[in-house]
Amino acid sequence: MQNVLTYKGAVMTWECDSNGHMNVMYYINKFELAGRHFNLEMGFDELGDSDSVGIVVLEQQVKYLKEVFEDDLLYIETSLLEVGNKAFTIYHQMFNTKTKNLVSEMKIVLVLFDKINRKALPIPDAKREAIEKALKA
Repeated sequence: MQNVLTYKGAVMTWECDSNGHMNVMYYINKFELAGRHFNLEMGFDELGDSDSVGIVVLEQQVKYLKEVFEDDLLYIETSLLEVGNKAFTIYHQMFNTKTKNLVSEMKIVLVLFDKINRKALPIPDAKREAIEKALKA
């Protein structure tokens, strides 16, 4: 599957820590915002858009490759890596817009989640088939 542009923004002064670079919590925040856009692009928002069903993070792996600083412009591209019965895996890549350097990446496993019974749910067959088709594109 091709990468989808899911985030564009700048590093704000208040996102920087005492080391002068963007604090790790703001990397996570920007990846979260990118994930929301990706869920919409893939139609995942339809799965977890109710009071009883949601999408939750099961696992995430983050790599910080280069520092980013106040006023740096960033963008994130996201792709779908795999889909299973209950879980799907996406991959975010954050780039410095000016230098085009990869500055951070996140691999994240998500599950469809029953908010009432607090357990993972199977992804509906029709939606999983559509996701698998997108993977092959």
